[in-house]
Amino acid sequence: MNISQAMSGLMVVVCVIVPLALAWKLWRLDEPSFPGWLLVALDTVAFFLLVILVGRWDIAGLWTRLVLVGLVLVAASVSLVRHARRPWRVPKGSQFWVRHMTTGVSLTLFSAALAYSLTGFAKPEHSRSLAFPLERGHFVIAQGGSIGLLNHHAGHRAQRYALDITATNDAGFRSKSILPSDPASYSIFGASVISPCEGTVISVKDGLPDLPPPKTDRANAAGNHVVLSCNGMQVELAHFRQGSIQVRSRTPVSVGQRLGQVGNSGNSTEPHLHIHAVDPATGAGIPVLFDGRNPTRNTAFRR
Repeated sequence: MNISQAMSGLMVVVCVIVPLALAWKLWRLDEPSFPGWLLVALDTVAFFLLVILVGRWDIAGLWTRLVLVGLVLVAASVSLVRHARRPWRVPKGSQFWVRHMTTGVSLTLFSAALAYSLTGFAKPEHSRSLAFPLERGHFVIAQGGSIGLLNHHAGHRAQRYALDITATNDAGFRSKSILPSDPASYSIFGASVISPCEGTVISVKDGLPDLPPPKTDRANAAGNHVVLSCNGMQVELAHFRQGSIQVRSRTPVSVGQRLGQVGNSGNSTEPHLHIHAVDPATGAGIPVLFDGRNPTRNTAFRR
């Protein structure tokens, strides 16, 4: 098992097994007092919400997320009914805070992590609007947001607001298994990429092979790619399918014009579309909106 497979497997464990364990914990919870129940329940729910926010649900399943939310709500409701008539006052000398010290610490940590995560979903100032760059499919932002917990590009100056986009099938998964080696097994492979803006093609590179996941080509990080000049920005779209690019350098391009197809060329562990915008004068990344929406992790776009 390689690192990419291990990370994908770990994501499934975090997104599925952990919430199931939390739901079971709530279901079986039996505290002698209502304050004790409330403290444990808040700690459990804070952890669950953190998983819901930062998890890769294109891997674990979009419908899986809804099922898990339902299970946790049911478990929390049953647990609340069980504890509703428990004493509200904590008897003196009961060692309440000694018994719940660990829970109090974890609640503080999970709440802080949850608050920090929410900052990554905030709409950045001076965002620029682009049209969504894909057509005909159910697409999901896999990497997106202004913090590293949501977007592994966040630490790179030019790609601070870069986005990685995947697609899901009818069952809500990005592929037929956790990390298949056939690029065609991914829903987004071969999807049509269209121009997100009106402008000029600056550069094009094609001819690089589509690699079997998780093999990468670090020497050609962007793989087959197109760079556009639009409204004072340079917009790069990367990891095209070999031989699919339909535009040439130094030619005009219109919004919605076909550029090529999603592939798995370059430094890409699996098929996806990478897109980011930069200020050509400073090299700094520019935050973008798609059709007025702020694209952050797990944001869905249906086309």
